[in-house]
Amino acid sequence: MLSRRHHRMVALLAAGTLLLVAAMPASADTWYSGQRTFGNASVEPAVDMADGSQIFLLTPAGAQTNANPRAHAPLYLVMYPGVSSVPASSLNCQPTNCDHANAFPPYGAAGYKGHDHLVGMPHTGDFNVAWDVYIIAFTPHGFGDGAINTRILTLSALNAAISAGDVAPPIDIHFAFNCSSVSSATYLMGTPFSTN
Repeated sequence: MLSRRHHRMVALLAAGTLLLVAAMPASADTWYSGQRTFGNASVEPAVDMADGSQIFLLTPAGAQTNANPRAHAPLYLVMYPGVSSVPASSLNCQPTNCDHANAFPPYGAAGYKGHDHLVGMPHTGDFNVAWDVYIIAFTPHGFGDGAINTRILTLSALNAAISAGDVAPPIDIHFAFNCSSVSSATYLMGTPFSTN
């Protein structure tokens, strides 16, 4: 049987735990959207394609690279059409809050909502500082079966979407650049980018 002192201790521990949980930042559940800039660099959200978690990438100005191809890793830009039910605010970039891939003409009348950046991170995927950009575009089949309404957040989901015919195989745009992983705190220190 617990004494009055033990009951009080358990109550204080429970209250303290609740306060700590309430004080925790919501960033673990918040998907940020858009580039932020400071100095001669930009930071933007991306997705660790091993587990679908949000990460952040810092890109120096003029970061195009000519590094040895063996030192490159893929960066997949998953392009979402305007008719997708995926909330634009959950995508890494939208046409109004980043300086790249602001349009995607192949979607025509379906419009263009935005994109996600899928990358591998150290110890979980194919990681390098030099990134080769590949476009991931939904096919008519992906429009028809509703695949456009679900974010692709992992390499296994991407491979499944390719196998199902929901997206085309990656399109190499023959562009490579340097960037590195940084913290959400670095991202939040930047000035939000806007095309307006």
